[in-house]
Amino acid sequence: MPVVLGGNQLDTAAYDVSNSLRFNDNDSSALTRTMGTPTSTRTFTYAAWLKRSNTNIQTSFLSWGGSTYATDFRYESSTDSLYFFFDDNAGWYAKTIAKYRDVAAWYHVVLAVDTTQATESNRVKLYVNGTQYGPALDGTDWTQHEIFGQNYDFPELANGQTMAIGKRNSSGSHFFDGYMSEVYFIDGQALDSSYFGETNDNGVWIPKEYSGTYGNNGFLLEFKQTGGGTDSSGRGADTSGNDNHFANNNFDTYDTTTDTPTNNFATLNPLSNSLQASYQEGNLEETCNDNFGCGATQSFANGKWYWEVKVTAGDYNLPGVANSDEQYRFPDTFAINNYSITYYGLNGVIYKEGSTNQTTGTTFGANDIIGLAVDMDSGTRTVQFYKNGSTVGSAVTLPTNWIYTVPMIRKGGSSQTTQFNFGNPPFSISSGNSDANGYGNFEYAVPSGYYALCTKNLAEFG
Repeated sequence: MPVVLGGNQLDTAAYDVSNSLRFNDNDSSALTRTMGTPTSTRTFTYAAWLKRSNTNIQTSFLSWGGSTYATDFRYESSTDSLYFFFDDNAGWYAKTIAKYRDVAAWYHVVLAVDTTQATESNRVKLYVNGTQYGPALDGTDWTQHEIFGQNYDFPELANGQTMAIGKRNSSGSHFFDGYMSEVYFIDGQALDSSYFGETNDNGVWIPKEYSGTYGNNGFLLEFKQTGGGTDSSGRGADTSGNDNHFANNNFDTYDTTTDTPTNNFATLNPLSNSLQASYQEGNLEETCNDNFGCGATQSFANGKWYWEVKVTAGDYNLPGVANSDEQYRFPDTFAINNYSITYYGLNGVIYKEGSTNQTTGTTFGANDIIGLAVDMDSGTRTVQFYKNGSTVGSAVTLPTNWIYTVPMIRKGGSSQTTQFNFGNPPFSISSGNSDANGYGNFEYAVPSGYYALCTKNLAEFG
């Protein structure tokens, strides 16, 4: 079965997307709205950019209806396929053969439904990164499908029904875990992906500004603009002009992020170590067992890079960097003498490839924020550690055989929890500092000449 990867890692777009919203399944975060009189109960389009985090759970990103009727569009936990389920007691559904499990990049998903079509295969169309899938009768695109009849009316789209973004509405479960950006709902039209995206000169699918109409219950969620209605904070504000605002449930202020399909920020990579660790807060919070670790989704061979690590629980959280080849060994127990890693120990000792590099005398513990500034441009590649904005020891020279360097965390005890901030913190920031390009949000000032680890900066400096 094909595994479909996101394709927007280092490409830029003429249409810039500024914000996303981070959904955390453990927080039961979701957006909800009671719908008005629809333009149509037979025809609609849903479009959104999605960046997955937890791939081990079933997550819904669009749902509507109640206890009697329920429809949702989701990722299946067991298959990582896209699953469109609509239940009026007939149990209709369509599930893709392709798997979508790339946590490092953004997917663009468009679902177009038009039950007025005479041909069954034209009633549900799915587009992922500009490529069309559908319920082809030969089974090429769908592993399973049972499509509704012509001119079927969705009772879930009627006046007074509830729409949910980020959970299965009927059961109050299947909470989405990850990031959403540019969420469209078009009431009364079945549109293809070209209305919302386009292919750039590098053959990569990128966002495009929609210029059409929305219909009565249509909306656009950009997660950036205030407005009247249920949620004027910006998270649930409809910026289409329809004022179809959503109520926001269980979000923190820092869940509005600048990690978007036009500037993709690094996160931790659960695919490097999913058996020994659990991940939350959009793959920026990790709890790991003794002598294990994990790496980030982005590495670098050039440039100067800065990020922060907050210790939240446990005594042996050891932030550092590794030769990117080593992150694939993270599921195995660390035998530090055999691994190309450099890290800052809570005892104030900085270790390099299993040996003491320097004893600083500066220890750290819960709620301290450790900064890391990695210089890959100078003749001598280095990493400088910080504690709460102050330098710790001297810069450590990195091995010359490191071609690509990756942020990492090593754990020296059980149930150790840390939070990474690559520019979109999973915790409250009291001051707020960006890099010289204006990217990122950090607790402490970014050292001069250093940058947040995101695709716009990587395209320029990496």
